[in-house]
Amino acid sequence: MSPASSNRTRLDRGFAAIERLSASGRLPVRVHASIRRAALEVAIGRGLRSGDPLGVPLGPPDGRGRVGWLKLFGDGTLGSRTALLLDPYEPEPARGEPPGGPLGVAVTSAEELADLAERAAVGGVTTQIHAIGDRALRGALDALAPTAGRTALRPRIEHVQLADQADMPRFAAHGIFASVQPHHLSGDAPRVRPTWGDRARNSYPWRRLADFGAVLAFGTDAPTDSVDPWPGLAMAITRRDPVWADDSGAFFPNEVLTIGQALRASCVGPALASGELDRGRLVTGHRADLVVVPAGVLSDAEVLRSARPRLVLMDGVPVHEV
Repeated sequence: MSPASSNRTRLDRGFAAIERLSASGRLPVRVHASIRRAALEVAIGRGLRSGDPLGVPLGPPDGRGRVGWLKLFGDGTLGSRTALLLDPYEPEPARGEPPGGPLGVAVTSAEELADLAERAAVGGVTTQIHAIGDRALRGALDALAPTAGRTALRPRIEHVQLADQADMPRFAAHGIFASVQPHHLSGDAPRVRPTWGDRARNSYPWRRLADFGAVLAFGTDAPTDSVDPWPGLAMAITRRDPVWADDSGAFFPNEVLTIGQALRASCVGPALASGELDRGRLVTGHRADLVVVPAGVLSDAEVLRSARPRLVLMDGVPVHEV
């Protein structure tokens, strides 16, 4: 099978499953199906546009399945010391040299990111870029800025774990969303200072991003991490985790969010990023996608961490109840 045929087959299989469920009214969640880099030309050739409903050829879709983003990778990860940095990694003799060199790994070059994001935008496809290190983040912002506002969805940068302060205002300036996963800090915090040194003060900069006007869109990064959103919400308002040493305190407490900011990032941010302006808020005329939790959950971070909903509604219909 040729590479082109393989990419076409993968795209067809993945999207077809969502289309069938959406057209039959059996899709139990809202899905924005992203596009792999290798399948971009196939997707554009098929007329797939970000935000468009899937399932149209099979019948009236229920709108729960939609075309998402082109997914690109700018760098690696913190733990593997392959996140792409502006300045070299801290020396860790016991671990040896970083596997990708002193500055990390550019999974996709800045030039390629810009070219691919532009090609996608011309075809009506929005781009999201994985960027953990500060150099990767800068390259992602450079690539996405010229495409913002040209497609139905908002461009997004995934993770944003280290940011030079000069780049933080650029999210709001260009309409690029910060798609972050607060629970990542649970496992990452012990590694940040040994790996990034004094730059740790610019890691996971949720409060400053919000103060600079960035729209935060929280997620869980499932299946890489647990699909459970509540530990991440608790992390956002405390920047502490029970698994850390008792005397470790909050990780840069100046970056703590209020519960209102965290809820907005959990509900409104993802809806706006997905172009679904009728979701995310309790207002007349919006879709009734609701979660009912026990009283007091939002006032106690430790209770919030293990919260479980009593009722979940989707389009006003109960889909979970205890």
